[in-house]
Amino acid sequence: MTHPTDSRATRRDVPRAAYATRGICLVALLAIVALLPVRAHAFAGAVAAPDRYGAEAAEEILKAGGNAVDAAVATALALAVTYPEAGNLGGGGFATVLFGGKAYFLDYREVAPKAARADMYLDAHGDVVAGASTIGARAAGVPGTVMGLWELHHRFGKLPWRRLFAPALRYAQQGFVVSRQLESRRAEYAAAFAGRTNFAAYFGTAVHDVPLRQPELAATLLRIQREGPADFYRGRTAHLIAAEMQRDHGLISAADLAGYRAIWRTPLETDWAGYHVITAPPPSSGGIALVALLKMKAAVAPLFRDVPLNSPQY
Repeated sequence: MTHPTDSRATRRDVPRAAYATRGICLVALLAIVALLPVRAHAFAGAVAAPDRYGAEAAEEILKAGGNAVDAAVATALALAVTYPEAGNLGGGGFATVLFGGKAYFLDYREVAPKAARADMYLDAHGDVVAGASTIGARAAGVPGTVMGLWELHHRFGKLPWRRLFAPALRYAQQGFVVSRQLESRRAEYAAAFAGRTNFAAYFGTAVHDVPLRQPELAATLLRIQREGPADFYRGRTAHLIAAEMQRDHGLISAADLAGYRAIWRTPLETDWAGYHVITAPPPSSGGIALVALLKMKAAVAPLFRDVPLNSPQY
């Protein structure tokens, strides 16, 4: 997310949000919003999101006077409803932010429950049990999304916290039209999850062009809207998570939830080809990989001289 402009501007001209129909992002904060000055007191916004609902949520918040962080939080909440294969309340993420000319990085990834063990996904022979680390309650880490979104909004947000939930609540209460991609992914995962999760009870009716309503998720969103992370980590939602973990032999406890903290870290920064690059530090691997790739490309630049772009030699 970038915000190189004054968040107190009185008006923004925001074009209809563009959206991509493909692609999965591994972080919860999926909106990338750039607010660039085009003339006095007028701004254009660009939003990247993996579905139309996330993009339209950002557009709505920008038009309501929100800033880039507000729009990103609203998009993340919307995707928790409309993009179950990657959007989430029960996962985590990273956020790289440029705000007021200063760079920030927030780590709100999931963490291991205190009861986790190094050999918990191995059988008696020391071999990995298929699916043990990816399917079911025992595979889950302590979620960071709600705390991360709250921290971002608390530090940088402009609109009230409650306002950012409006798009997500509409999608959960009134329903959203299921895409062919979601129907396809539902069919793909149904077989793998059968008998091991309650996936079918919630997404078994996800059929293309038919609205999908999620009243229980709406109730959870309403609690978080009213109470913030206090509900998710110590309140009613925390109680429901801990109870389900006990029923389904998961490891996340009420103490794990109450003890979760998001961490502000120093972003990774470097110079490359005349640009100043700001990206994610460890524990993210993406920033290190990006900088290494750029530096290696610069180091072998002579090999690419006069070589046609995307040719076999290139």
